[in-house]
Amino acid sequence: MAIFGQKNSKIQSDTGLKLGKLELICDIIEDHISFPDGRYYDSKTIVRGTIAAACSKNSISGLVKMTDGLPSHTTCLKYLHNIDMEKLESDSSKILLLAGEGIIIEGRAYNFAIDKTLKPYYGVKDEEEDPNIIRNKKKASTTKFFAYMTLSIVDQDKHLTFLVIPWKDNDNNLDGIKTCVELIWSLGLKIKCLMLDREFYTGKIFSYLKESDVPHLMPVKQHGEELKKNLKGKKSKSFKHTLNSKSKFPVEIEIVDCIVYQMGKKGKNGVLHRAFVVYKVCKSPKSIRRLYKHRFAIESTYVLANKSGARTSTKDPVVRFYYFLISFIIQNHWVSIKWKRFAKLQRGPKVIYRDRFPLHHFITILIKEAWEHFHLLSLNEIAIS
Repeated sequence: MAIFGQKNSKIQSDTGLKLGKLELICDIIEDHISFPDGRYYDSKTIVRGTIAAACSKNSISGLVKMTDGLPSHTTCLKYLHNIDMEKLESDSSKILLLAGEGIIIEGRAYNFAIDKTLKPYYGVKDEEEDPNIIRNKKKASTTKFFAYMTLSIVDQDKHLTFLVIPWKDNDNNLDGIKTCVELIWSLGLKIKCLMLDREFYTGKIFSYLKESDVPHLMPVKQHGEELKKNLKGKKSKSFKHTLNSKSKFPVEIEIVDCIVYQMGKKGKNGVLHRAFVVYKVCKSPKSIRRLYKHRFAIESTYVLANKSGARTSTKDPVVRFYYFLISFIIQNHWVSIKWKRFAKLQRGPKVIYRDRFPLHHFITILIKEAWEHFHLLSLNEIAIS
């Protein structure tokens, strides 16, 4: 199965095929994730069940009670708890790329974004045994979370998630960024711009990106009197600044201060300073602000992923990661279908009809295909069981 698209390829019509392609998604998952051998059920049945649970925002236990065709919830959970975490992590990027095949082209440059997202956990944390559960500021009525670092293309209409890394308490941001950058290079892709948020604002990260010659863009943290003095005035400007100037390893960065006139918006006037660390990207303040807006596409991938997220209360990081990965596999495949079959027939750059095939429509089709394999029980049948 080809991962990359072909240059100058024509759009082909395949309207006779199903839009959902549940079996294709199942094949991609089953080919790369090892499930234990079952006596009465094959692994594809379990995969179909987990996808159906994700699309219906149900738990696998709840789905078992609603349908006929799945083994007991104990058997399903036994399959999931025995997934090899190490192999799942190492093959996750292959699975995601295959789900979104035909969009990216080897040798081309794209805009990328790296981010971390938190998934709330409401159980009890054992500090010694649960390095996968991290503590953070209170959100959604909890301070405990499962965390993941994600790498995505954020070019328009190409919002693909390439990599998902389960994040532990003692993991290092620099190591995560190195993993992401090395994956991009291993795929034969170029980095037009790597966009990061303030969480990654450290001298070590800037040093690595400059030494690796990676074009990047990041908002500034306004620390230190010298920096605050430079971020004044009513005109946009660029200037050099030294991070960790009093340490043994100072790092020089270039900052562009983009001035925004509020002009009565939300009842406010005056100027705002939107400062960015820039390296090998256009230094026009307007272009920088417009470019950085693309980074928020990675935030939208989380919103979309929540629309196909299976419910679970387990503390097992393997099951949590597997469910989280499935939501991005579904999303990547949806983007791939839109790219191939909902593009305007015109010369020049490809333009996608964004409103003709929304994600909830795709999810509905996948659920309908799942019901072809699992009999949905009536209320009387559920009561009897």
